[in-house]
Amino acid sequence: MKALLFDFDGVVIRSMEDHYMGWHLALKEYGIEMSPEELYVLEGSGVEELASQFTRKYNIPHDEAPNLIRKKIRYYDEIKKPECYPFLVEILEWAAEKGIKIGLVTGGDRDRVAQTLSEFGMENRFQAVITADDVMFTKPAPEPYLRAAQLLGIDPQDCIVIENAPLGIRSAKAAGMRCIAVTTTLGPMFLKQADVVADNLSEVLDALKRMY
Repeated sequence: MKALLFDFDGVVIRSMEDHYMGWHLALKEYGIEMSPEELYVLEGSGVEELASQFTRKYNIPHDEAPNLIRKKIRYYDEIKKPECYPFLVEILEWAAEKGIKIGLVTGGDRDRVAQTLSEFGMENRFQAVITADDVMFTKPAPEPYLRAAQLLGIDPQDCIVIENAPLGIRSAKAAGMRCIAVTTTLGPMFLKQADVVADNLSEVLDALKRMY
């Protein structure tokens, strides 16, 4: 293991609950009720892709997608209260101590991710940050994780990914990387493609020590 690559929402930052409420309230304006699971299984997709999927799924006119995105962002900005998950700092410090490079790979947009990292004083913790703005194809395509490995100068097979969603796991595995999934938003049945499934970041740290 020479590099550790983190997903952002649901792994570094507890934020998926707020993203769900943003989409939930936006879709409610169209008379639609969406369950959290319906969003969580699609996590890793960019906001435009999510809006496109939701307009198709719920028979909302396609040209409403930009309005849906604006509504979601407005609600999210009103209610967001992101926080770091317990044991995140311990993992980052353990990796730094071992000389393991650290990257961040997310389907989120660069401005939001940069702002959130800055709020938590973590902007210098990651030596590579890949967002939806940096790739042609977001997760489940392998491109985001391959770009991170390339930026860090590490072979994909020497990278371990920490994920919490099926699309992210598929992206990591397609990139030829090992993956630890954490059940922050979805149960183990959704995360079977990962090499290891952990209940929290404390268990992730234990798994990393075993894999190291």
